[in-house]
Amino acid sequence: MKRPSLGIALGGGGVRGAAHVGVLQELDSAGVEIDMIAGVSAGAVIGAMYAYSLDGKWVEEHFRNIWSSATFDGTTSKRFIDNGSPGSFAHGIKKTLTEHVLAIMSLHKSSIIKNDQLREVLELLMPVRTFEEMKIPLKIVSTDIETGDDLISDKGDLIDALVMSCAIPGVMEPIEEGGRMIVDGGVGMPIPVPVLKDLCDLTLAVDIGLYEFERLNRPNARSIKIRSDIITSNRLKARLASDADLVIRPDTMGLHWSRFDSGEILFENGKKAARAKLSKLNAMINDKKENEISKEWLS
Repeated sequence: MKRPSLGIALGGGGVRGAAHVGVLQELDSAGVEIDMIAGVSAGAVIGAMYAYSLDGKWVEEHFRNIWSSATFDGTTSKRFIDNGSPGSFAHGIKKTLTEHVLAIMSLHKSSIIKNDQLREVLELLMPVRTFEEMKIPLKIVSTDIETGDDLISDKGDLIDALVMSCAIPGVMEPIEEGGRMIVDGGVGMPIPVPVLKDLCDLTLAVDIGLYEFERLNRPNARSIKIRSDIITSNRLKARLASDADLVIRPDTMGLHWSRFDSGEILFENGKKAARAKLSKLNAMINDKKENEISKEWLS
């Protein structure tokens, strides 16, 4: 009897994606096999690395090696991201995106980071360039900002798909392709459960959203708008996650997506959250298997 297929949906969240790595490592340790991945933004990057390697430990080690490498020091993106402590998950990252940088962003520009800067980092992280080189099927989600349509990439150029999925509106440069203006998939589908529902027997969602709020200190128009957008996004995430068979929500401690100095604790929190749900996941897999056996017996 073939075991039920398991699809995992990895949500977006910048550096909070470190929690995804912890979740995947715990699933590996428990012998849980993943058959398909859908990812958006940071979840797309982690998902691609895992779909290539099928090894959560490799994903972590590869990140550490890239962040601390001389090659990464030479990229044009280094001025945007911060340095973590030696040996940390974020080691080698050189400068965090700060509130100051975002505040002085010109209203006459569509972004503060160009595509080639993002592409440089993605090409360092990914040893391969096409979907066809993945070991399991991978679906990457982006958004057509003109129409609001979700775009699903699953073949051809992997780096192009990742750039589109990671193009945070107002921060990263949008991609213009075939008459479309494409941005981060988290705009329309922050947790890509719908991509997997008809393709897998069981779906697991990993939600790395921002759910803890500090009291707004001297709120202004910008901080109120940002908080409002986060609350709206949270409602959409909850709706999408409700369609999954199981949801893992690591404690992301209210950390902004650009807090690259916090990767290590997020990684550990991902492991902790996955461990807490392993028995339930295994029970669901076994129940699904037994139901299929019963159906075959009765037919």
